[in-house]
Amino acid sequence: MEDYRVGFFGLSFEVSELDTKSLPKHITSQRTFTLLSWRDIGFILVGVPANERFGLSKYENDTALITETYRFPVAFRFEYLSIRQRDELIDRNIPFIVARDQLFFPFLGMALRNRFVKPKKINAEKMMPVSQMLFLYMLYKSDGKGVQKKEAAENLGTTRASITRASDQLSTMGLIAQEKRGKEVYMQVKETGLQLYEMAKPYMINPIQRVITVKGKIEYIQHPFSGETALSKCSGIGFPSLLKSHAIFKDKIRPDTVREIDIRCETEKSGIQLELWKYDPSLFEYKGIVDPVSLALCFKDCADKRIESALKTYLKEYPW
Repeated sequence: MEDYRVGFFGLSFEVSELDTKSLPKHITSQRTFTLLSWRDIGFILVGVPANERFGLSKYENDTALITETYRFPVAFRFEYLSIRQRDELIDRNIPFIVARDQLFFPFLGMALRNRFVKPKKINAEKMMPVSQMLFLYMLYKSDGKGVQKKEAAENLGTTRASITRASDQLSTMGLIAQEKRGKEVYMQVKETGLQLYEMAKPYMINPIQRVITVKGKIEYIQHPFSGETALSKCSGIGFPSLLKSHAIFKDKIRPDTVREIDIRCETEKSGIQLELWKYDPSLFEYKGIVDPVSLALCFKDCADKRIESALKTYLKEYPW
C-alpha cells in the first residue's frame, strides 16, 4: 500500500498500512488497519465493514488490546451510524469517524453534525435494464476519454437520475470508474471490447421480457432482427426453419393493440416472432440486427452447441 495523506482539522496526516500480525483474527477479520501520523501525533484508524454487528463492549475491548499492542490511540471508521449509536460511542469515550460528518477524536478534536444519511444499498448481483443499456453504450461508444453522464442520458433517452443509479451499480460491480471533472462526472470503462464483455457477463441479464407471435406488419419488420434469424445473418449457421424474429422495446408497443396469432392455422403463415425487450434494441443495432452482446444474452440458457459455437465466432470477429 503506497503512503498518502489525509486531512483532519486542518492537519495533513500521513497514512500508512499497519502490520496486524500481532493481533488475533477475531479483531482483524474483514477490517482495515491504517496508521495516521502528523509530527508527534499518531493514531490507528480501524475500518469497520458495513455488515459488522454494532457492539460497544467489543469496541472497548478491541481498543484496549490494539492500544496495548501498538501504544497508539485507536479510532473506528464506520460507513454509517445512527444518532443513538453515535451518542453511545461518545458516552463510552470510543473515538470514531463517519465520512466527514461525524468525527470524535478525544485525543485530537471533534466535529459532530446532526446529519445521518444512511448509505445507499446497491444490488451488485444482476444489472438493472438501464444499467445494461448504459454498459452497452459505453462498450460500443466509449473512445477512451470517458463518457459524461449528461451525454449518456441524452443519447439513451433517459434521465440523469437513472444514469446515476446505473453508473453506481456498474461502479460497484467493478466495470467502470467515475471521476468528477469540474461540474461534470465522467464514466470510464475498466476494459474494452471482448475483455470488458467477459468481465460483465456474470452480471448481465437476458434482454427479452416476452415473445409473441404476430402478423408481419411493416411497423414490426422494420425493427432489428434478433434470435436465430439474426444469428443466421451474421454467422455461417443455417437459416432457421421457424419464424423470423424481430426485437422491439416493450415501451414502444401497447399489448392491448397487438393481436397474437396461432401460426399453426393455414391462414396465419405470414407471422413473425416479436421479442419485447427491456431496453431499446435499436440503440445498438448493427447492420440491421441486434448488437452482438445482447444477441448472445438472448441465448444465455441455450444448450445448443451449434448456436454456442456460432455466437463465439461472431463475438470474436466483431469489430470492437
